[in-house]
Amino acid sequence: MRTTAVLPILLAVFVAGHGVHEEDPKLENANYAIRHMATEHHIDSFDVESFFQLHDLDRNGVWDREEVEAIYGVHHVYSQKKSKDEIEHKKKADHVVETVLKALDKDGDGKVTPEEFAAAGLTGLPTFDNMGAEGHHYDVESEFFLHHEEQYHSTPETQTEESYSHPEDIEHFSHHDTIERQEYEREAQYQGISVEEAMHAHEQVPVPPPAESAPRPKITRGVPPEKQDPSVRFKDINKETAVQSEWGTGEQGYKQPKSPAERLRKNVPYKERIQYKFRRSWGDF
Repeated sequence: MRTTAVLPILLAVFVAGHGVHEEDPKLENANYAIRHMATEHHIDSFDVESFFQLHDLDRNGVWDREEVEAIYGVHHVYSQKKSKDEIEHKKKADHVVETVLKALDKDGDGKVTPEEFAAAGLTGLPTFDNMGAEGHHYDVESEFFLHHEEQYHSTPETQTEESYSHPEDIEHFSHHDTIERQEYEREAQYQGISVEEAMHAHEQVPVPPPAESAPRPKITRGVPPEKQDPSVRFKDINKETAVQSEWGTGEQGYKQPKSPAERLRKNVPYKERIQYKFRRSWGDF
């Protein structure tokens, strides 16, 4: 949020609107159609037919009063702000429509056909820049980005706090502050608290970075016995065999040996020391 103590003074000094900045030199001497398509639609290559179809909003093949007003953005908020009151604004809208129809509507039916527009050409569209009829189509936020942010704050150097000092910047962020204030007021009324308390509840509390935890010990997994080298796997086999009782004695007695150390017991029969892969099929030896 970019709010300064001198905001009301600056707003009183500056005249808000898009016409404050210098125009693109490439469009300085261009006709209204070319300037409109470049600034509002980002289209540089077009002809009479495509311009007509783009602004035939209801697709009925002619321009009526509402579509002429839309071409010049007569009723856009930026245009309305340049009118003293509703009466003056209506006079402005009537003047724009009547001037355009006088230039293009040759049969006087109150509509402009593709043939009538083609006869006048792109240069046949009058210009009303001094009246605030600059052809804006989009909502305020989109218009600010399209006509101001994109042109004057499109690089990191022009996006610093100090860079947002144009009249449009001040007006735009003041509008944001007003909307936020209204939201806080509604929230405060709903919750039965003060506006300041509602604002404080939305303040971002800095979150401290997480403390560094001790590094986890590295786990080294041993090689499974079946995958070990025989010299490693059976290196202690003699020690294990030495504690084994002879075949037929002790607790093990004649129990079938299972481990390598048991198979090496003294006097263990040959058939018990060797296991055949197909023992069940061949029988015991």
